[in-house]
Formats: sequence, C-alpha cells, structure tokens
Amino acid sequence: MNAHPSSCEFRLTLGDGRAVFVRPIAPNDAPLLVDLFNRLSPQSIYLRFLSRLSGLPADMLHHFTHVDYDREFALAAVVAETGGDAVIAVSRYSHDRDTGITDLAVAVRDDWQHLGLGREMLARIVAIGREHGYHRYGSMMDPDNTAIRALLHELGYRVKYTPRDGYFDVEIRFD
Repeated sequence: MNAHPSSCEFRLTLGDGRAVFVRPIAPNDAPLLVDLFNRLSPQSIYLRFLSRLSGLPADMLHHFTHVDYDREFALAAVVAETGGDAVIAVSRYSHDRDTGITDLAVAVRDDWQHLGLGREMLARIVAIGREHGYHRYGSMMDPDNTAIRALLHELGYRVKYTPRDGYFDVEIRFD
C-alpha cells in the first residue's frame, strides 16, 4: 500500500453553503463507512451495489478501506456531526489489470444529495484516476438510475450504455 496521498485533500462548499472536507479513505474509516451504509436508503443501497444488502459485509468493508492509492483509490467526504465525524459520501475507482477496465462508483448519503456533492466526488475521482493513467472506466448500472446518467451527461463524459441482463454496462472513455 502506498502512503496516504494528502495532496488529494480539499474542502468544498456545497450548494446550500455547508462545507465538506474530502480526503482519501483510510483503514480507520471502517466504522464511518458502516455508519454511512446504515444511513443510506434501501434505494440508494440498491443503486450503488445492484443488490438489496442489509449490511456491509466485513470483506467488502476491508476492501473499501484498505486501498493501495494506485490501481485503486477512494475519497471520503467528511463532516462534523453530533458525536464526531461522519462520512457522507464516497467515490472510488478500482483497476482490473485482466480486463483493463477501471470500475467507478459513487455513493452519497440521502440527506446530502442534490447539493452538488456527488458531481464533485465523481469528477475528482475520475481526475485522480486520469492522473494515474486510467482513461477507460466501466461499471454496471440499473437502467432506471437516471440521476447518474444525467450527472455523466452534465460532466460532459463520453459514455456508452450497453444493455446486459437487465442492467447497463457503462463505459466512459478519455482517449
């Protein structure tokens, strides 16, 4: 695992004026990610994982918090709430050397949606990936996820949607 890249830390102000600190995810964020998951609506969980998960499995939690900051990278949006810090959004990429595809994902806690946070988190993780030489991103998506489709369009990304088994294979290219 490479060192924690503090150069990727930044602050942003959302559409409602609230400030958010965004930084690379760290292993000690595990409890904060569990809290984030537990505060997502069933619909948000489904759209992120394409599954009706009732909890975040330990192996998935470990994978999400132990990144190498090279072939995979994750950002956490953090705010202070009663009782301490809370992660309110995450974005990540993970490169598969076998397929050459870099998986891309973003999740925003429901009470923080529609403020520009998802847009910023997605744009930043794609920019970091491009700095690391990744120019092709892919993912699976529910065809009814119009919010992500609109966001990808708004960001000006070249996107190809291919129907497969009731979902879309989504490919974003920068070459």
